[in-house]
Amino acid sequence: MRTNIFTSGTKSSFAKRSRRMARMVSVGAGSLAIVFCLFIFFYFESDEFVRSLSCVLPIIYLASIIISFTKITNRTLYNIIFYIYIFSSLVILTIAYQLSFDVAFVVLMLTAYNIILFALPKAKQILIYFGVVFIPLVLAIIFSDVSIGLTLLITVSFGYVFLLSYVIAQQKQQLNLRNMQNAEILKALVNNTNDSIFLVDYFSNEIKDVNEKTKVLFGLDSLEEVISKKYYELFADENFIPSNRNEIAQQISELGHYETKVLLKKKDGTQFSAHLLLSPFKAVRNNYYLIQIKEN
Repeated sequence: MRTNIFTSGTKSSFAKRSRRMARMVSVGAGSLAIVFCLFIFFYFESDEFVRSLSCVLPIIYLASIIISFTKITNRTLYNIIFYIYIFSSLVILTIAYQLSFDVAFVVLMLTAYNIILFALPKAKQILIYFGVVFIPLVLAIIFSDVSIGLTLLITVSFGYVFLLSYVIAQQKQQLNLRNMQNAEILKALVNNTNDSIFLVDYFSNEIKDVNEKTKVLFGLDSLEEVISKKYYELFADENFIPSNRNEIAQQISELGHYETKVLLKKKDGTQFSAHLLLSPFKAVRNNYYLIQIKEN
């Protein structure tokens, strides 16, 4: 998987990951809808209308999974899933009303609402969802014979989870914004340097990302030519790292980095002398080497 720290990355790879994520969300929600439908059929005494409504939920999520395989844009796909969430919630509310807000079903309903509220990624979506679902919920309670205690349980629980989800979503958005800003700053700094910089996986030795200068220094037509290659394949002597492993480990242990002069090779096989600086570091759960190469 492309790390995309130094370069802008390919839009297509990001789109594919986003599409897969949307599909997984649909599959997960569809699985819960099937379980919900089975609960209605086997644990609640309900008429055919209620059973028919419960069967609608797995069908619409199955439809969203099928849609995810079409050429529809990711933005439209996520909007469809959001509308399905709202529709599902209103269907669940209708069933609750038909069951006279049976206490056991109310627990199931609130669980479904809470899952949806936490699944919504944007604060704006949470606000829309709350407005569209909460108002009908209150009206349904008013026109039913729900006790004051159960009314408080439903409204307070729904309101509390809404507030919690909204605050968390806002914090996530602020964090994502800061991360994007920091990533843009890092990308600008790295791409404006005259050195070639590689991000290498610590364990697999695969090149995960490179800066724009690498294309010039190594005579590449595209940066993708070196992505996923082993970094030692860039050396004139590919046994250079194994041959100097003890020295590298000692320098890293004492100084935190390893630097030396080394012979490297361009795409066309031309060799050139360069200064190499290798620094190991850890980012989140992954370990990397940051390799800086300056032509002599």
